[in-house]
Amino acid sequence: MYHFDEKLLSEIPIVVLDTETTGLNPAMGHRVVEIGLVRLENWQVVAEINQLIQPGRRMDVKASAVNGITDGDLQAQPTFAQVVDDLLVLLEGALIVAHNAAFDASFLGQELFITGKAVDPQRPSLPNPWLCTLTLARSYFHFSSNSLSNIARALNVRMGQAHRALNDVYMTAEILRRMWQQLQQKLRLHTVGDLLHAQGGPLYAPPPPNLFLPPPITTALQGKQNLQILYMDGRGGESRRLITPLYPTEYNGTGYLIAYCHQQKDQRTFRLDRIFSAYIV
Repeated sequence: MYHFDEKLLSEIPIVVLDTETTGLNPAMGHRVVEIGLVRLENWQVVAEINQLIQPGRRMDVKASAVNGITDGDLQAQPTFAQVVDDLLVLLEGALIVAHNAAFDASFLGQELFITGKAVDPQRPSLPNPWLCTLTLARSYFHFSSNSLSNIARALNVRMGQAHRALNDVYMTAEILRRMWQQLQQKLRLHTVGDLLHAQGGPLYAPPPPNLFLPPPITTALQGKQNLQILYMDGRGGESRRLITPLYPTEYNGTGYLIAYCHQQKDQRTFRLDRIFSAYIV
């Protein structure tokens, strides 16, 4: 873990980060489709990433309506596995800042697990602490709305195209700088530790899921093999499915298997406790 308690914001690297995604819940199989970040040192931009990402699944219609990203936009883009090493270099030693940090941290943690960069279920997926400008806005400011665009207008921050990663990153970076100036005066905050304490403590990207998987599923995941499963849906109906397992997830204490369903010709999410039998094809 990185510890910045006694440091000033100007004394540490800050990475301001934003993701656009196929949907709202990584545990239900949604993925990152765009990542934007800037690395600041002494409040100066020293590096940035602005990258569309091929998620290996279709965009959710509602998500596409918000961020304007279509399946066609993503066809020739690299996968997260192809950009993760460059991303980790820029995150090295930095405080990560995001607006609604829990959302971005959950997606980033899931992507790191999928690519094999996070393997220990007892440790966060990243050692970096996260600072959330949304939490600070809710706790210490009185904006009419805590959306990023509304806060930017209230603080006279120049706005770009909303809901695209790099534009939101630059807005968030300037919002953080102006919030920090006001919080220093209001609350006499001085260090990064003060700021993290003010948001209720540091956030971290969640650890990988810690699930028991039946041996056929484990073997199929390791060997990238197909499974024939007997599955009961939420209405009690049984069906046999030919699937290619992709990765397991956990949500609210329930385990899931994200897999490609050959009948539906698309990615699907299966509850592990509803898979009654599975054998390798």
